[in-house]
Amino acid sequence: MSASNDRLPVAGGAAGAAGSGTMDEKTEALFYSGAGPLAAIALGVALTPFRGFTTASNFAFLFMALTIAVAGLGGRGAAVATALCSALSLDFFLTQPYLRLAIDDKHDLMAFVGLCVCGLIAASLGSPSGERVLTLKAVRRHRDLLHAVLRDSRGSASAEPPLARLVRASREALPLAAAVVRDRADRVVASSAPGDALRSVPSAVLRPETLSRAEAPGADDAPRASSLPEDGARVVLAMGNRSIGWLDVWGNGGTANAEQRRTLSDVAQLAALLLAAADRP
Repeated sequence: MSASNDRLPVAGGAAGAAGSGTMDEKTEALFYSGAGPLAAIALGVALTPFRGFTTASNFAFLFMALTIAVAGLGGRGAAVATALCSALSLDFFLTQPYLRLAIDDKHDLMAFVGLCVCGLIAASLGSPSGERVLTLKAVRRHRDLLHAVLRDSRGSASAEPPLARLVRASREALPLAAAVVRDRADRVVASSAPGDALRSVPSAVLRPETLSRAEAPGADDAPRASSLPEDGARVVLAMGNRSIGWLDVWGNGGTANAEQRRTLSDVAQLAALLLAAADRP
């Protein structure tokens, strides 16, 4: 019984929204990487009417505030781009000779160098807050995924079985190209798409708890973020000490961080419960 092509009608589309989680985070980071430098240029233009009233060094504080704000929202890459563009904007628009990348006064040169250095420091110190925000968003999306499937498993008017919805929603929410649940005889029970059921059985096996390769002795219990195997890997589905099936997954090339690996481990445990319930007479 493979999954249908209908979209997951649960939690007001939460699982479907979670499917775009990784892409949304990348898009948000790219947005601030472009918006930060553009804002630095716009700030330089906006301050042009005031450059005759004070020295260029006094404008550096405004560019620093912009860099810190971008660091908190967009992370390290966007903050570094904003810091460098801020220094160039200060030089081009607010430092004599104007509208040239040159500096005549040594005090303005010190302000330029100071803005570069302080901006890069602010970028390195401010970026963890942005990364924490992205991590919290990922935790919320993955929590909504599991909550939505659990709620539907207690009773739903949908003709699609809960196990089929689980593997389909997992592919949408996690960096997976496909997911298939098989029983102990390697018969397909559910798949994330009809074509995924035709994939061959992977040879690699992952540890259920950490999603690291089982054949790697002494593997770190908390593996570094890396892509799940694109050629496929298996996670054993067990009830107690008894194996009842397999969750076969194929990575899509995206990085699977620690939170995503924990979510996939929870998906495997939930799949085992649903598979055991389906086997009951």
